[in-house]
Amino acid sequence: PNPTYSIGFMVTAPHLVRPRPRLANWLSSFLLLAPSRALVAVRPFIHAVQHHPLRQRSSAAAAADGAGAQLVWLTGAEDLRLSDHGGFEAASAAGAVVPVFVLDPAVHLSYPPPRLRRLHRALSSLEAALSEEYGVTLVVRRGGASAVLPQVAQECGATACHVVADDVEAPMRVSQRAACAALADSGVALRRWDGALRSGCPWSGAAAASLPPTFPEYASAARACTLVAAAGAPKALTPLEPCPASEGLPGVEAWIAEAAVAAAPAEAA
Repeated sequence: PNPTYSIGFMVTAPHLVRPRPRLANWLSSFLLLAPSRALVAVRPFIHAVQHHPLRQRSSAAAAADGAGAQLVWLTGAEDLRLSDHGGFEAASAAGAVVPVFVLDPAVHLSYPPPRLRRLHRALSSLEAALSEEYGVTLVVRRGGASAVLPQVAQECGATACHVVADDVEAPMRVSQRAACAALADSGVALRRWDGALRSGCPWSGAAAASLPPTFPEYASAARACTLVAAAGAPKALTPLEPCPASEGLPGVEAWIAEAAVAAAPAEAA
Protein backbone atom coordinates (compact mmCIF):
# COMPACT_ATOMS: atom_id res chain seq x y z
CA PRO A 1 0.00 0.00 0.00
CA ASN A 2 2.80 2.45 0.89
CA PRO A 3 5.43 2.21 -1.88
CA THR A 4 8.07 3.95 0.22
CA TYR A 5 7.60 1.51 3.09
CA SER A 6 7.72 -1.37 0.59
CA ILE A 7 11.11 -0.13 -0.61
CA GLY A 8 12.50 -0.21 2.92
CA PHE A 9 11.02 -3.62 3.56
CA MET A 10 12.50 -5.14 0.41
CA VAL A 11 15.95 -3.68 1.09
CA THR A 12 15.89 -5.10 4.62
CA ALA A 13 14.25 -8.44 4.01
CA PRO A 14 14.20 -9.37 0.31
CA HIS A 15 13.62 -13.02 1.13
CA LEU A 16 10.25 -12.22 2.72
CA VAL A 17 8.58 -10.50 -0.23
CA ARG A 18 8.52 -10.75 -4.02
CA PRO A 19 8.68 -7.17 -5.39
CA ARG A 20 6.55 -6.14 -8.34
CA PRO A 21 8.71 -5.95 -11.51
CA ARG A 22 7.99 -2.26 -12.18
CA LEU A 23 8.78 -1.23 -8.62
CA ALA A 24 11.86 -3.46 -8.58
CA ASN A 25 13.22 -1.83 -11.76
CA TRP A 26 12.64 1.64 -10.35
CA LEU A 27 14.32 0.68 -7.11
CA SER A 28 17.39 -0.69 -8.93
CA SER A 29 17.79 2.52 -10.94
CA PHE A 30 17.34 4.61 -7.81
CA LEU A 31 20.03 2.72 -5.92
CA LEU A 32 22.48 2.79 -8.82
CA LEU A 33 22.07 6.47 -9.68
CA ALA A 34 22.00 7.89 -6.19
CA PRO A 35 23.24 5.38 -3.58
CA SER A 36 23.82 7.97 -0.89
CA ARG A 37 20.34 9.48 -1.34
CA ALA A 38 18.85 5.99 -1.40
CA LEU A 39 20.47 5.09 1.92
CA VAL A 40 19.23 8.27 3.56
CA ALA A 41 15.74 7.68 2.20
CA VAL A 42 15.36 4.09 3.32
CA ARG A 43 17.19 4.25 6.66
CA PRO A 44 14.08 5.15 8.72
CA PHE A 45 12.13 2.35 7.10
CA ILE A 46 14.95 -0.18 7.61
CA HIS A 47 14.86 0.67 11.31
CA ALA A 48 11.07 0.36 11.37
CA VAL A 49 11.11 -3.06 9.74
CA GLN A 50 13.92 -4.37 11.95
CA HIS A 51 12.00 -3.35 15.06
CA HIS A 52 8.57 -4.34 13.81
CA PRO A 53 6.67 -6.54 16.31
CA LEU A 54 6.51 -9.36 13.76
CA ARG A 55 10.32 -9.56 13.75
CA GLN A 56 10.61 -9.52 17.53
CA ARG A 57 9.89 -13.05 18.64
CA SER A 58 8.66 -12.76 22.18
CA SER A 59 9.84 -15.12 24.90
CA ALA A 60 6.22 -16.03 25.60
CA ALA A 61 5.75 -17.20 22.01
CA ALA A 62 8.99 -19.15 22.16
CA ALA A 63 7.89 -20.84 25.37
CA ALA A 64 4.57 -21.75 23.78
CA ASP A 65 6.48 -23.53 21.03
CA GLY A 66 8.48 -25.51 23.58
CA ALA A 67 11.64 -23.45 22.98
CA GLY A 68 11.65 -21.37 26.14
CA ALA A 69 14.69 -19.47 27.33
CA GLN A 70 17.39 -21.39 29.19
CA LEU A 71 18.73 -19.84 32.38
CA VAL A 72 22.35 -20.65 33.20
CA TRP A 73 22.77 -19.80 36.88
CA LEU A 74 26.38 -18.95 37.63
CA THR A 75 26.97 -19.40 41.35
CA GLY A 76 30.67 -18.57 41.47
CA ALA A 77 31.37 -22.10 42.72
CA GLU A 78 33.84 -23.29 40.06
CA ASP A 79 31.45 -22.43 37.21
CA LEU A 80 32.64 -19.03 35.95
CA ARG A 81 33.93 -20.21 32.59
CA LEU A 82 32.78 -21.13 29.09
CA SER A 83 34.94 -24.17 28.33
CA ASP A 84 34.01 -27.51 29.88
CA HIS A 85 30.79 -26.00 31.25
CA GLY A 86 27.94 -28.50 31.25
CA GLY A 87 25.34 -25.79 31.75
CA PHE A 88 26.27 -23.69 28.74
CA GLU A 89 26.71 -26.79 26.59
CA ALA A 90 23.23 -28.14 27.39
CA ALA A 91 21.54 -24.74 27.25
CA SER A 92 23.05 -23.91 23.85
CA ALA A 93 21.32 -26.93 22.33
CA ALA A 94 17.94 -26.18 23.91
CA GLY A 95 17.15 -22.54 23.18
CA ALA A 96 18.08 -18.93 23.83
CA VAL A 97 20.59 -18.62 26.67
CA VAL A 98 20.30 -16.22 29.63
CA PRO A 99 23.35 -16.42 31.93
CA VAL A 100 22.60 -15.06 35.42
CA PHE A 101 24.80 -14.25 38.38
CA VAL A 102 23.01 -13.45 41.64
CA LEU A 103 25.10 -11.53 44.14
CA ASP A 104 23.81 -12.91 47.43
CA PRO A 105 25.17 -10.74 50.27
CA ALA A 106 24.69 -13.57 52.76
CA VAL A 107 26.95 -15.80 50.67
CA HIS A 108 29.38 -13.79 48.54
CA LEU A 109 29.97 -10.85 50.86
CA SER A 110 31.15 -13.24 53.57
CA TYR A 111 34.27 -13.86 51.46
CA PRO A 112 37.61 -12.26 52.44
CA PRO A 113 38.97 -9.50 50.17
CA PRO A 114 41.34 -11.74 48.13
CA ARG A 115 38.50 -14.11 47.28
CA LEU A 116 36.19 -11.23 46.38
CA ARG A 117 38.84 -9.89 44.02
CA ARG A 118 39.16 -13.28 42.31
CA LEU A 119 35.38 -13.55 42.02
CA HIS A 120 35.09 -10.07 40.51
CA ARG A 121 37.95 -10.69 38.07
CA ALA A 122 36.41 -13.99 36.92
CA LEU A 123 32.97 -12.40 36.46
CA SER A 124 34.40 -9.44 34.53
CA SER A 125 36.31 -11.78 32.23
CA LEU A 126 33.28 -14.00 31.65
CA GLU A 127 31.02 -11.01 31.02
CA ALA A 128 33.42 -9.71 28.36
CA ALA A 129 33.79 -13.13 26.70
CA LEU A 130 30.01 -13.67 26.53
CA SER A 131 29.50 -10.27 24.94
CA GLU A 132 32.42 -10.33 22.50
CA GLU A 133 32.25 -13.97 21.38
CA TYR A 134 28.50 -14.64 21.47
CA GLY A 135 26.67 -11.32 21.78
CA VAL A 136 25.11 -12.58 25.03
CA THR A 137 24.52 -10.38 28.09
CA LEU A 138 25.45 -11.54 31.58
CA VAL A 139 22.48 -10.65 33.77
CA VAL A 140 23.64 -9.55 37.22
CA ARG A 141 21.11 -9.21 40.02
CA ARG A 142 21.40 -8.75 43.77
CA GLY A 143 19.49 -10.53 46.52
CA GLY A 144 18.62 -14.02 47.67
CA ALA A 145 18.81 -16.47 44.78
CA SER A 146 15.57 -18.18 45.82
CA ALA A 147 13.69 -14.90 45.23
CA VAL A 148 15.70 -13.46 42.32
CA LEU A 149 15.89 -16.48 40.01
CA PRO A 150 12.13 -17.21 39.76
CA GLN A 151 11.62 -13.52 38.99
CA VAL A 152 14.20 -13.58 36.18
CA ALA A 153 12.68 -16.81 34.86
CA GLN A 154 9.26 -15.16 34.74
CA GLU A 155 10.65 -12.08 32.98
CA CYS A 156 12.20 -14.07 30.14
CA GLY A 157 9.80 -17.03 29.94
CA ALA A 158 12.48 -19.53 30.94
CA THR A 159 11.51 -23.18 30.93
CA ALA A 160 14.74 -24.58 32.39
CA CYS A 161 17.62 -23.53 34.62
CA HIS A 162 21.09 -25.09 34.36
CA VAL A 163 23.12 -25.00 37.56
CA VAL A 164 26.23 -26.74 38.83
CA ALA A 165 25.88 -29.52 41.42
CA ASP A 166 25.70 -28.60 45.10
CA ASP A 167 28.75 -26.75 46.36
CA VAL A 168 30.87 -28.22 49.13
CA GLU A 169 30.58 -25.01 51.19
CA ALA A 170 27.46 -24.85 53.32
CA PRO A 171 26.29 -21.25 52.61
CA MET A 172 26.30 -21.71 48.83
CA ARG A 173 24.90 -25.24 49.08
CA VAL A 174 21.96 -23.97 51.16
CA SER A 175 21.38 -21.16 48.65
CA GLN A 176 21.49 -23.59 45.72
CA ARG A 177 18.97 -25.97 47.24
CA ALA A 178 16.57 -23.19 48.25
CA ALA A 179 16.72 -21.56 44.80
CA CYS A 180 16.27 -24.89 43.01
CA ALA A 181 13.19 -25.63 45.12
CA ALA A 182 11.76 -22.17 44.35
CA LEU A 183 12.38 -22.63 40.62
CA ALA A 184 10.75 -26.06 40.65
CA ASP A 185 7.72 -24.61 42.45
CA SER A 186 7.40 -21.99 39.71
CA GLY A 187 7.43 -24.65 36.97
CA VAL A 188 11.05 -24.25 35.80
CA ALA A 189 12.87 -27.52 35.11
CA LEU A 190 16.23 -28.01 36.83
CA ARG A 191 19.23 -29.27 34.89
CA ARG A 192 22.15 -30.08 37.20
CA TRP A 193 25.68 -30.65 35.95
CA ASP A 194 29.06 -31.20 37.54
CA GLY A 195 32.69 -30.86 36.61
CA ALA A 196 33.74 -34.32 37.73
CA LEU A 197 36.90 -35.57 36.06
CA ARG A 198 35.81 -39.21 36.27
CA SER A 199 32.44 -40.87 35.67
CA GLY A 200 30.93 -44.08 36.95
CA CYS A 201 32.29 -43.70 40.47
CA PRO A 202 30.26 -45.78 42.94
CA TRP A 203 29.89 -42.84 45.33
CA SER A 204 28.62 -40.35 42.74
CA GLY A 205 25.55 -38.61 44.06
CA ALA A 206 25.62 -40.68 47.23
CA ALA A 207 26.23 -39.71 50.83
CA ALA A 208 29.76 -39.24 52.11
CA ALA A 209 29.37 -42.39 54.20
CA SER A 210 29.60 -44.45 51.00
CA LEU A 211 33.15 -43.25 50.31
CA PRO A 212 35.98 -45.76 50.86
CA PRO A 213 37.23 -45.57 54.46
CA THR A 214 40.88 -44.84 53.59
CA PHE A 215 42.56 -42.68 50.97
CA PRO A 216 44.49 -45.57 49.34
CA GLU A 217 41.20 -47.41 48.82
CA TYR A 218 39.58 -44.24 47.48
CA ALA A 219 42.50 -43.59 45.10
CA SER A 220 42.39 -47.15 43.83
CA ALA A 221 38.63 -46.97 43.20
CA ALA A 222 38.95 -43.57 41.53
CA ARG A 223 41.61 -44.81 39.12
CA ALA A 224 39.20 -47.52 37.99
CA CYS A 225 36.60 -44.91 37.00
CA THR A 226 36.42 -43.59 33.44
CA LEU A 227 38.41 -40.40 32.85
CA VAL A 228 36.25 -37.72 31.22
CA ALA A 229 37.90 -35.50 28.62
CA ALA A 230 37.39 -31.77 29.09
CA ALA A 231 34.94 -30.20 26.64
CA GLY A 232 35.54 -26.97 24.75
CA ALA A 233 33.43 -23.85 24.75
CA PRO A 234 30.06 -23.93 22.94
CA LYS A 235 30.29 -23.20 19.22
CA ALA A 236 27.34 -20.82 19.49
CA LEU A 237 25.02 -19.32 22.08
CA THR A 238 21.72 -17.77 21.05
CA PRO A 239 20.99 -14.51 22.90
CA LEU A 240 17.47 -13.79 24.06
CA GLU A 241 15.85 -10.63 22.69
CA PRO A 242 14.88 -8.68 24.64
CA CYS A 243 17.18 -9.74 27.47
CA PRO A 244 16.19 -9.23 31.13
CA ALA A 245 17.70 -6.09 32.63
CA SER A 246 21.04 -6.41 34.39
CA GLU A 247 22.12 -4.34 37.37
CA GLY A 248 25.71 -4.62 36.17
CA LEU A 249 28.88 -5.45 38.05
CA PRO A 250 29.83 -2.84 40.67
CA GLY A 251 33.46 -2.06 41.39
CA VAL A 252 35.26 -4.65 43.46
CA GLU A 253 36.22 -2.06 46.08
CA ALA A 254 32.53 -1.45 46.73
CA TRP A 255 32.11 -5.17 47.41
CA ILE A 256 35.06 -5.21 49.79
CA ALA A 257 33.82 -2.15 51.67
CA GLU A 258 30.33 -3.59 52.02
CA ALA A 259 31.72 -6.94 53.18
CA ALA A 260 33.78 -5.15 55.83
CA VAL A 261 30.70 -3.31 57.11
CA ALA A 262 28.70 -6.54 57.24
CA ALA A 263 31.49 -8.35 59.09
CA ALA A 264 31.97 -5.61 61.72
CA PRO A 265 28.96 -6.55 63.94
CA ALA A 266 29.94 -10.22 63.88
CA GLU A 267 33.51 -9.41 64.92
CA ALA A 268 32.27 -7.11 67.69
CA ALA A 269 30.03 -9.87 69.04
